[in-house]
Amino acid sequence: MPESPSRPDGLTALLRPRSVVVLGASARKWASGNDVLRNLRQAGYDGELHVVHPTARTVEGLEAFPDVGSLPGGIDAAVVSLPTPAVLDALRGLEKAGCRSALVPTAGLDPVTAAEVTRFAAASEMTVHGPNCMGVINLTDRIPLWIDDNSITRLPAGNVALIAQSGSAAIFIARSTGPVRYSKIISTGGEYGATTAAYLSWLARDPATRAAGVLLESIKDVPSFVEGVAAMRAAGKPVVVLKVGRSSVGSAATTAHTGALIGSDAAYQALFEQLDLPVVTDYDDMAAVLQCLAVPELPPAAGTRIGVITISGGQAALTADLAADQGVKVPRFAAETARGLEAAMPGAPGHNPFDAGASVEYPDGGFRRSVELIAADDAVDSVLLVLDAQATMTDEETDYEAEEFRAARAVAESAPGKPVVIASSSSLSVQPRCEEQAGPAVPVLRGIGNALVALRALARNRRPVPNGVRSLARSRPTPEAVEVLKQEIAQHHGALPADLARRLLSLYGLPLVESAVVPDAEAAVRWADEHGYPLVVKVSSPDVPHRSDVGGVVLGVSDEATLRQAVEDITARVSAARPGAVIEGFEVQQQVGEDSVEALLGFVADPVFGAVTTVGTGGTLVELYADTASALSPVGPDEAAALIARTRLGTLIGGYRNLLPTTDTGPLADTVHRLSLLGTDFAGLLTEADLNPAFVQHGTGRVLIADSLLVARHD
Repeated sequence: MPESPSRPDGLTALLRPRSVVVLGASARKWASGNDVLRNLRQAGYDGELHVVHPTARTVEGLEAFPDVGSLPGGIDAAVVSLPTPAVLDALRGLEKAGCRSALVPTAGLDPVTAAEVTRFAAASEMTVHGPNCMGVINLTDRIPLWIDDNSITRLPAGNVALIAQSGSAAIFIARSTGPVRYSKIISTGGEYGATTAAYLSWLARDPATRAAGVLLESIKDVPSFVEGVAAMRAAGKPVVVLKVGRSSVGSAATTAHTGALIGSDAAYQALFEQLDLPVVTDYDDMAAVLQCLAVPELPPAAGTRIGVITISGGQAALTADLAADQGVKVPRFAAETARGLEAAMPGAPGHNPFDAGASVEYPDGGFRRSVELIAADDAVDSVLLVLDAQATMTDEETDYEAEEFRAARAVAESAPGKPVVIASSSSLSVQPRCEEQAGPAVPVLRGIGNALVALRALARNRRPVPNGVRSLARSRPTPEAVEVLKQEIAQHHGALPADLARRLLSLYGLPLVESAVVPDAEAAVRWADEHGYPLVVKVSSPDVPHRSDVGGVVLGVSDEATLRQAVEDITARVSAARPGAVIEGFEVQQQVGEDSVEALLGFVADPVFGAVTTVGTGGTLVELYADTASALSPVGPDEAAALIARTRLGTLIGGYRNLLPTTDTGPLADTVHRLSLLGTDFAGLLTEADLNPAFVQHGTGRVLIADSLLVARHD
């Protein structure tokens, strides 16, 4: 039975090899294979070490085998540092020889070779790592399969793993994390075989690893990534992610507003939110989070509410500003806490952030008592001390603040349960004496902003990882009805005709404003006589996706005369703006929206993530407002309600400042839920959907969808 690249056996052979062979070392000149050999020797690797070279008798003092077929059996790991044309044959030979894993650092594989190596890796009994990578460094066991003669191969061992698709990023982060020590550093490269997800599953069982930092460029297999995170979560090992590059979500977003609003990175953000993973934006943030995760004594945070104490009013104000930018809450202290702070540091107002430097007396023990009071406040999930800790400080300056650092240490050691963190007031390197005074359980982080990101991250990695794809079958139509519409939609490309779009939306129980598509003014008048006024009239044309942009919509049609005039005006304006557009007819619709707020609902289909559902503020200025929240589909009603709550729309209909009556969000959440099911079922046929505006009635929350755009795939 072929071994999947995700199985741990091959990864163990790569990370803890008892025998290694290097292909690509040179007998006469520098080559990356030579670096691997030197790194292994400098690390004191005591396993079997072999080299293959077609002509040389010795390489780096080792007897060279002329080809892979001459190697002894039982090779655990091979480093295949060869030019592109030689890679695939080498892999086939290694597999035939019984090698258990192969690391391929080679960059620049042409598309044909890349496809062949990918197929080989998927089917082979041998685990393939790479290509286009730097390698793997097992610092725990001092085994660096790394193609660069780099100082990170000689770092002291620690308890944090680092996985990065970019090898240079792995180097940069490892050099930027100050006191963090690593167990494993893994550069995964193109991930044709072994993936980040597979390594997460392996690290979940690694006793030397207590947390992992992951730098991602893309995810090829979402379920496997979820499994890897779930394994880490079950093992109690937190994960932090730095996502770089752009996903493919936005590639099809050329027609609907939804595509532009969701953006190209929303699918990743939705996945990370679903998995409760903290996400950072740069190497400094990653360093700060890993520094916290590396401290075994530092507990997770129950939430993002922080209590802040400083020795400067300016630092207090700056911290409050930065916390707002980072989405970190600075709650009001309890009255009892405020009174205690004012007693401990007379003259300093007892609010959060607390400026202890404002005290007129600064009594002995007052600062420590202040930290204790803040840590004990039920409104606080974690404690942040903002102090000067720059490496440029003199010994005298460091001694002057020693009391504050020791206070943090004493509180952290005597009152476990909440993280206590110190932020140096700038991002300069930290003075080692400050770290000594704070002790091993209190991280001293570089910069206030980085510390806030770290505290926000400590509140993540708590929720259970979702177990598989939810069917939510009760809200779905019958498979037979779905199949009928799938066959019909497969005949279309671009915007679906209005009547077909209405039938599809109705099939999923989405609430539509009553309307009809009529061929001309006479038919429009007959419909109006039956349904009444006022009306909205819109052009029906497959060539006009956004009808209001070309004057294709008339509101407030109150009688027959204005109805006939509306049809005439729309025809003229659309013909002028889109001379080649085919006008199939006119959509007449009852006018609604009084005592309502406008919402946008939609989805964009992605080939990796499926449908990404979004909700937010609607209307003609949706892209200007850019108020949306997104989630991977399908979305349950409770998850939809949480999604709405993340938007300004949710805040507004929740009764913000009494601008609107408090409105029931249940109907809107149900509508989002149903649309997500439609998106899940039709993601292979539809690229995007845009329901805008959807009117949410004040108070009752009743939803009526007034306009819809569903776009079929063009291929």
